[in-house]
Amino acid sequence: MTSLNFDIYLRSTPERVWAVLTNPGKVPFEPFGMSFHTDSGARHQFPGQTAEDETDSESAAGRRLTCEWLQTDHLTANGGHPSVVSFELTAMGEVTRLSLVHRYLTPDGSYLKVVVPGWPMLLSSLKSLVETGEPLEFRTSA
Repeated sequence: MTSLNFDIYLRSTPERVWAVLTNPGKVPFEPFGMSFHTDSGARHQFPGQTAEDETDSESAAGRRLTCEWLQTDHLTANGGHPSVVSFELTAMGEVTRLSLVHRYLTPDGSYLKVVVPGWPMLLSSLKSLVETGEPLEFRTSA
């Protein structure tokens, strides 16, 4: 299996980054074909995860969010297996480092081909959202 690692640095507190990251109305996942869902039975819920899967998520006092990610609309995209996405926040003075690790990706799979370019765009948009209040807007060229 393959893993991807990304680090970005945001001019913000970990608490502010956490608040944006865990707010389904603010996280700019939709332009990338992903969605972020929550319900009253789960603290954090990602595609393919239900409230009953709460034990698969890990929340460490606003520092770490780990969850299984299953493309329910495209089960064969990652060989029919879920991948695991972890976000970790580290305070560095007036800056917060957000580390993302996306594990258990099928090498040469169609899902990997989508997430390799998608995560940098999504993380850049998240950084813009946290720092300016506005996510980046990506448009496909004609």
